[in-house]
Amino acid sequence: MTISLGGQLMTSLAHALYTDECLMSSLAQSGANWHTRSMPELVIEQVDAEVVDAGDGVHIPRTWGAMVTGLPDVSGAVHALIVYDPVLRRAVAASVRVDRDGLGDEVTTTLLRDIRVQAIVQWAAARVVRVDRDGGDPESYGEYITRLRTEEGRSEEQNLREAVRLYRLGSVINDGPLKLVSEELGVSISTATRMMNRARVAGLVDEATGREVYVQAREQQLREQATGPVVGPGSSGPSIGR
Repeated sequence: MTISLGGQLMTSLAHALYTDECLMSSLAQSGANWHTRSMPELVIEQVDAEVVDAGDGVHIPRTWGAMVTGLPDVSGAVHALIVYDPVLRRAVAASVRVDRDGLGDEVTTTLLRDIRVQAIVQWAAARVVRVDRDGGDPESYGEYITRLRTEEGRSEEQNLREAVRLYRLGSVINDGPLKLVSEELGVSISTATRMMNRARVAGLVDEATGREVYVQAREQQLREQATGPVVGPGSSGPSIGR
């Protein structure tokens, strides 16, 4: 579902951070109480100087910290140490702690259960990740998504390469990679899977991504044999990526 906020659109956490951060993450959306509380706020802390090449033009610090305040029913600040794990090939939380606001507050098991750790990781990773731009300086997540949305006249090959980059970006920030490809290129999940499988066959993805994509393509093939292809509105259909 797309939500309108002051004339600007939000569709998922993957769209959370634009260049000027005029959009907010789904973590912030879910925490908003328009009448009684401010929005959740994210502060990035202690960013490691070492930047990891995560592949396909995506770069991310080796480690960094994130502090989130203003979460609903959390009377204090959530601190997360986030790392890029080269085995999992994505950002993950290494540790999380909650500091109470002060007297009269306490950290309880119920409070800890309410903290959405993965959403914090996604929000913070989207803030620090950088994406290569041909002939220019690396772009922030928001700059890249904004440019991609406004570009016109991309060829089928260029769209395929952008699908590869979007897939890797979604994987690195611990968000749904196929969903990001689908949303940003305006195709169905089925078509996004076929595009990535075409990229795999063409040798445009690394071995680990290729294995992942092969499994997804095989699962989709089995589903379509049973139920027929799923084609979303605005999709070019399942023919792409054959």
